[in-house]
Amino acid sequence: MSNADRRYRIRHRTVYEYSGRIDLCHSYAHLAARQDENQKTESHSLTVLPEPDFRSERKDYFGNKVHYFSIESSHESLDVISDMVVRKEEASPALPSGEIGWEDLKEFHRATDQTGILLGNYILPTRACPFLGSVREFMEPSLSPGKDVMEVVHDLMSRVYREFDYTPGATGTSTALSEVMEKRKGVCQDFSHVMLAALRGVGIPSRYVSGYLETLPPPGKEKLQGADASHAWIEAWAPACGWVGFDPTNDTIPGDQHIKICHGRDYFDVQPIRGIFLGSGKQALFVEVDVERVEALEKE
Repeated sequence: MSNADRRYRIRHRTVYEYSGRIDLCHSYAHLAARQDENQKTESHSLTVLPEPDFRSERKDYFGNKVHYFSIESSHESLDVISDMVVRKEEASPALPSGEIGWEDLKEFHRATDQTGILLGNYILPTRACPFLGSVREFMEPSLSPGKDVMEVVHDLMSRVYREFDYTPGATGTSTALSEVMEKRKGVCQDFSHVMLAALRGVGIPSRYVSGYLETLPPPGKEKLQGADASHAWIEAWAPACGWVGFDPTNDTIPGDQHIKICHGRDYFDVQPIRGIFLGSGKQALFVEVDVERVEALEKE
């Protein structure tokens, strides 16, 4: 694979089943991959059942593609299937130098990144990433005067990886950051929020990334269909290198196997599906994700 790109097919299915009748729903979906320097979307389709009465596409403030749809007739379930093929260029992740100390980034807070977004958006606290004393205390060991900003972020990533336990089911999307800090356990979303709150608390612009990670089955075993999951990591900014990814769940800089969907200030900016519905009863949610390497594409 050293002289080849990679092509992935990603299928993300979300099913809502309702215990009563739903008469109306309005939903937004962040399920289309971003285009960037080393990632291109070759095809993408979004299937919604029952068929929406209205649907549209747009870009949000951060440049993510958003699908909107509304169903204005009675239904007992909602099935949303995102199917895409994404091409990833070969990458050898390495930690770049930020060429600036972490304390000196404050002079850039009113600047914009390469997409024209004000960096100040990425240094403020949010609902999921509040400024907490426990987070600032956790951040302290990674700081020293004049330390390169990228070295600070890398050190923090490794400490989150070592000191927090990856425990599926220990938290949910509404779990407060204070609880994550207390229990020292969670999932990729939680670890990303810890990093974001810590970095922003000392003035380092950072953003939340949602996407997928190719996972391989154990030797001699077949990959289970639907066994993959959405993934989350963060990106931090410095003027010399721009945005650089950091994956605290795996203590790595994202590379060929990370497929980026969206970025924002936290999880709630880039939820895969969010919306409102009118009707009776409760809802049950089922999610299936498959990330499959289709073939190697030899570079010309």
